Amino acid sequence: MRTMFLVLLLAAFSFSSAYASPSSGLMNRPSMISPHGDGAAGAIAPPRPMSAVIKDATLPGYSNMKIGEAFEKYGYFKQKQWYEAKGATGKFYVDFRGSSPTGWFDFKSRRAGIAEKGVVLKFVIYPSGEYSIVMASRTVLTKDGKTTAYPIPDIKSVVDAIYGNKKLDL
Repeated sequence: MRTMFLVLLLAAFSFSSAYASPSSGLMNRPSMISPHGDGAAGAIAPPRPMSAVIKDATLPGYSNMKIGEAFEKYGYFKQKQWYEAKGATGKFYVDFRGSSPTGWFDFKSRRAGIAEKGVVLKFVIYPSGEYSIVMASRTVLTKDGKTTAYPIPDIKSVVDAIYGNKKLDL
């Protein structure tokens, strides 16, 4: 009788644990393996923002410094912001926006109503994992809140100035 009771009790526990929900630790685990994880083989890591991926990358010709480090060290921008968006074709777009208020002695810009000048650099991350800078723009913010962007055809000169910590002529 005791043996039968133990068998039934063991069967009940087996079925209840077999059909139980997974633990909360397993439920909160990411369902994808991030290609940008900690580098350990087969490591499961939470997905990183694409702006963080760009910040940790290097540009051809500037391999001695990461993108994020160079852009954060650039001393002529008072405000530095990173934005990201996903395109319909699977591309990710990461924008770096750096700007500074109009200087006290920049009378020409002040008379024109310019409150802030800056730069926007647009990075694209392709589905293959390749990335590049595809656009650079000079931005002007007027005192009435209107922002105007002007394309900069020579992206390399902007990147050279940022990496060299030299003032851009905006």
